[in-house]
Amino acid sequence: MVFKDINSNFYVLGRPMQYACTHDEVADMSRRNGIVTRAIYNLDQAADANDVTRAYAAASQGAEYPVYRLMPPVYAEETFSREQLLNAIEKEKALFRIHPKKYAAPLHTWLYDWMLPVLCETRTPVLVSLQELDLNDAAAVKEKYPDLRLVITNTDQWLNRQYVQFAKYFPNVYFDTSNTIEYFGIENMVEILGADKFLFGTYVPEKEPYDKMFQLLYCELSREQKELIAHGNFERLVEDRV
Repeated sequence: MVFKDINSNFYVLGRPMQYACTHDEVADMSRRNGIVTRAIYNLDQAADANDVTRAYAAASQGAEYPVYRLMPPVYAEETFSREQLLNAIEKEKALFRIHPKKYAAPLHTWLYDWMLPVLCETRTPVLVSLQELDLNDAAAVKEKYPDLRLVITNTDQWLNRQYVQFAKYFPNVYFDTSNTIEYFGIENMVEILGADKFLFGTYVPEKEPYDKMFQLLYCELSREQKELIAHGNFERLVEDRV
């Protein structure tokens, strides 16, 4: 089965006790395991993190899509101008990740201002970890911008009553598979929300990819549902964006 990873990350420098950490290590591991396409994100907090991501994605010959850290349009030196944002979306097919807690940038309509309409109009996915997301803030944004494609990563089974209902209530809310660890997790979630809501995501290098691959390969879903999760939804939301 072909896999396309929505939640693939890397560090510029290796870290102790991690078998795969740098971009090249993660890329090689992904290739060896049939992950043919990845949305890549630089976990480093350096000011040039987005530039490093851009260079790797550009050199990948289409195997990697850049995920850029998106800061609200407050300080010009740390964020995108409108022209830069549109250029990244249209020419690079970039995705974006926000960090409401780590960078004190909660998901508020007034904070992200003109960026939210641009992201909606271009149907650009925005990734955010559940551990950083306030669902009340997200609900307020989704009320105003229902077309915003929000991909919630690293979900937590102990909060699933909240985020599952959130996805049922609001359109264009998606999840990755990296933390669907509860008993029959994928099967139960797909039964409630549908297979079109889930994208294969590994959360490497913080997690190994193998358990997510085996879970999807051997779960009790139909072949069509597995294909959607493994690569079909990635193709629709990231590559085609229709």
